[in-house]
Amino acid sequence: MVKVKRKYGTISLAVLVLIVAILSGCGKSNETVPASGSSTPGGVVSSEQPKAETKDDENVELVFWTYPVLDLPGQKPGEYNNVLIEKFQNKYPNVKIKLEIIPYEGGDQKVNVALASNTAPDIFNDYPGRTTGYAQRGYTVPLNDMFTDEQLKQIPEDLLRMVSLSDGTIFSYPTGLGATMLVINKTLVEAAGASEFLPKGEMRTWTTEQFEQLLKAVKDYQKNDSYPMTLFALNEQGDMLYHSFMAGFGGKKFSDDRVTSVMNSAENVQALEWVKSLVEKGLVFPNPETRPASMSNDYFVQGKTAVALGSLNTFNLVKKAKEDGTIPEEFEMMLAPFPSSKEDHGVIVPGGGVFVLFNNGDEKKIEYAKKFVDFAVNEDPDFFKAAKTFDVFGKHMMVDELSPEQLYMSKAISETEKISRIDLSYDVDGYTQTRAVFFPEMQAIFIGAKTPQQAMDDFVKKSNEIVKAASASKK
Repeated sequence: MVKVKRKYGTISLAVLVLIVAILSGCGKSNETVPASGSSTPGGVVSSEQPKAETKDDENVELVFWTYPVLDLPGQKPGEYNNVLIEKFQNKYPNVKIKLEIIPYEGGDQKVNVALASNTAPDIFNDYPGRTTGYAQRGYTVPLNDMFTDEQLKQIPEDLLRMVSLSDGTIFSYPTGLGATMLVINKTLVEAAGASEFLPKGEMRTWTTEQFEQLLKAVKDYQKNDSYPMTLFALNEQGDMLYHSFMAGFGGKKFSDDRVTSVMNSAENVQALEWVKSLVEKGLVFPNPETRPASMSNDYFVQGKTAVALGSLNTFNLVKKAKEDGTIPEEFEMMLAPFPSSKEDHGVIVPGGGVFVLFNNGDEKKIEYAKKFVDFAVNEDPDFFKAAKTFDVFGKHMMVDELSPEQLYMSKAISETEKISRIDLSYDVDGYTQTRAVFFPEMQAIFIGAKTPQQAMDDFVKKSNEIVKAASASKK
């Protein structure tokens, strides 16, 4: 197995090169010949058939699980996966792939049960926040052999760090470069007469004070049973929301040696005191400790809230809800970074989707599972349009021309002076387990059982014990 050892740093030039490559392709035609069943940006299905590799190879059956991601205009969330599978099977007629789209709610539990019972899928599409934990426990197939040296040089360092273990083993195949940030219902904000508080400038930076003023103006406009935003702490899902607010106050998650949590720092505690004040002032839905992250998304799509944790995919969800009659009308949206206590500064959550292959002990299945991932990322001309992310190698664009919000996303993920990125900490031993002890502390804060300082002191103690034990178990 080839190991890759690199010194990781913050993204700068590497991502800038990537974005230049993306933007320089605006308006250019895609030179890749579409495969069978592929769709153009307008949704027209191509009749081109991929050439079959072989017809007499050993038959292989693969199981592919994914959350409801990948869709082209007019498709339901996750629907493009069927098109992708059909294209691949046309090229490899000896392979049959069984697709299961699993829900976000309870999805991680379903995967962990499958891993424990040796019934896990061969291929899985998720994000590093969960796939890292699977890899650290030894369930995934190393993918170093799927990358050339030249490709490894092209992948932004912080993205490569997210999909690699500390020994250099690449456990996930990155399928795109993007970010999670805040999504704003601009129509609602304007109706509330709060346009002056919207983030301004090319990078749309704003302060926590401006953010709070926007929430207050929207709340004054709304009815009593509606609120400008939904906070949540029912489980670990969406904990990046609080980590991003902390980063906006200058807080860090771990010390530079990556073994000690510093979540009880003055900056982090100040951020959580501010977060709790939003609840006390009635600017967010009450009782966040009882609410799942999915509720935030649902309320935003329904037009009940003005601000939500989201990404470009949220735009498609709103459009789809209008088309199927779930909501009466679409509303104008805009992306924005998380606010900061500093002027002209913002925070985003770096990331994108990834493929992982679970090691089921069958070399033939692993071989074709790798072929499927390679086909999706490097051969299918519509994959990145359906994924709504930017190709990490700069070869593809999600659409032929970038919309204003897509263009802003491309700028936000390349900007390093005014926009900072939270430390995702996926490389820290035992990090996944530390997430499970974070949300109970947030619950304690929201119900008043602990002060933010007490909660973070308790979290740091538990987190450090988890990291120490996880690190020792590797030796």
